[in-house]
Amino acid sequence: MMITLYTGEHYHPDMAMELEPVMECLGNPLKARVMIMIKEHGPLTAKQMLSYDSKIPQASLYRALKSMEEHSILVTVAETKVRAVVEKSYALNDDLRGRVDQMVRNNDGEVYFKLFMGFAFNLMRTFENYSKREGVDLKNDGSGFFAVPVYATKEELEDMYNRILEIIRPVQTRTSADQELHTLAFVATPPEKNANKEE
Repeated sequence: MMITLYTGEHYHPDMAMELEPVMECLGNPLKARVMIMIKEHGPLTAKQMLSYDSKIPQASLYRALKSMEEHSILVTVAETKVRAVVEKSYALNDDLRGRVDQMVRNNDGEVYFKLFMGFAFNLMRTFENYSKREGVDLKNDGSGFFAVPVYATKEELEDMYNRILEIIRPVQTRTSADQELHTLAFVATPPEKNANKEE
């Protein structure tokens, strides 16, 4: 999932703290998976999520849902009593897009950097956990990273993002038991001031 950011105007000093849970979700494979399922299928119960992806550990899913609701990423839109248990249906908070847009409207570089650090930290933690795992197979496990310099306008970058999303959209839903969950992370660095000067 990629969030497109737009420019604007107002600043709120707590915006970095408010958006940290959002960025943490985007960097957390399980929470990102939850967001994708709800975006694709609409409000879902935990049981329905498990039916879409049986490889998700049930206890981990309930912990993720509790955390996402506490941070207002998800909201409960319905409660159904099944025997002695109350099943919640979760939806994405309508405020989510507005909070991301507001983050950009403040145009504050310090807040932006704090959010990027959170994003990068989650990726680092994923690689650290992988590196300590038994049976690591660097050649065949399907992880990697690379950086490619490109010359592009803002419009050209947005076009690249959209084309990349079209490529990955079909594999955002598991269709085979052989498929394992990966997170593709995209970063466009800020423009280099001397990039247009010939050395």
